[in-house]
Amino acid sequence: MKPNSPAPNFTLTSANGEQITLSEVLKSGNVLLVFLRHLG
Repeated sequence: MKPNSPAPNFTLTSANGEQITLSEVLKSGNVLLVFLRHLG
C-alpha cells in the first residue's frame, strides 16, 4: 500500500462482537486507520 492510496475494503470484529466493514463506516465520513504491533 502506498501513502495516500485508498485502503482495501475489509471487515473486522469489534470488541463487542459486532462486524465492522470499512465501506460502511466510510459512509459516515473519513476514517483514520491505526495499526498497532503487540510487543509482548
